[in-house]
Amino acid sequence: MTRNDEAAQAVRNFVRVANIVANLDTILIEAKNLSLTAKNARVVALRAGDSAFGFKPITNFIDEFSDLTIKITKQISQLSSQLFSIALAVVRCSDFQQHLNNCAKSSDNKAISHLQREVNLELMKTIKQLESVITYLESYFEDIQKQMRSAEYIAVTSRVEASNAGEFSESLQSVSDFITGAAKKIKSAINDNLKEINQLRGALR
Repeated sequence: MTRNDEAAQAVRNFVRVANIVANLDTILIEAKNLSLTAKNARVVALRAGDSAFGFKPITNFIDEFSDLTIKITKQISQLSSQLFSIALAVVRCSDFQQHLNNCAKSSDNKAISHLQREVNLELMKTIKQLESVITYLESYFEDIQKQMRSAEYIAVTSRVEASNAGEFSESLQSVSDFITGAAKKIKSAINDNLKEINQLRGALR
């Protein structure tokens, strides 16, 4: 790979990082919506009384996994800010490296050679930092995937309970549908990010 190719690859990696950060907004929004849905479902279940008795613990589960997802997503957001900064540093370092290499073609100045070595070392160090953050991110995303599998199971269970809630059945059924929809959106965003991470990891090798 030529130096020009390396600089272009650094830019592509930066775009991948930007995509990961953008997908986090979807995850956080849907997780917050799930938390709000749990609160609304709890109100409906209380109004339904004994006919929705089995639905009450379900709202607690919804609360638990939505709160956990929000917590994990916020942790990811902090990590992603770091990832964004590191990816930008890689782009700048690659760009500076390219300029130095162009200068070296027309001059054998020792200062340029020294700078080249320093920039190469800094670039390698920054890429290792990027790889480390990517590994942490991947584990966080896998944790959220587990939460969404629980969400899908709860959606199925809540559908059964909603069917026994009499006149409140339709309202509680809509809760089940919302959980399913939110879980799908979050899983889709997570899958997109895992694909971006795989591409990033492959490009950094």
